[in-house]
Amino acid sequence: MSSPDAILQQFGETAGIPGLVFDARGQVVFRTEPGRLLGLEQTGREILVYAALPVRYDSGDWMRRACKRAHHSYLGDWPVQPALREYDGVAHLLALIRLDEHAFTEPRLRQALEYLSQWLDALGSDT
Repeated sequence: MSSPDAILQQFGETAGIPGLVFDARGQVVFRTEPGRLLGLEQTGREILVYAALPVRYDSGDWMRRACKRAHHSYLGDWPVQPALREYDGVAHLLALIRLDEHAFTEPRLRQALEYLSQWLDALGSDT
């Protein structure tokens, strides 16, 4: 088992999601208790970590606001990249960060997911 796999499994057990593993494409997507969609993807030597917010209407406006917010917070500890992706036929706004595989630890993953959720919450309250 690779280190990212072990870290993800450890995170899953701590979060009450036993057996959390990357699929064959190196991805995992799950919902938290409040219904937040979270995901991770392995890409080379990086792990993409993201939180997603359903944007059923005005996805272009959400994306514009997210890009503006990302631009203004670019120099922070966690540079966020916004993106749009469809899940179950519904557009979702993703707030994602890139973690170097060497910086990928269970506490860092927890911190990243909390930060991204707060980032999306703040974006939603900007309306």
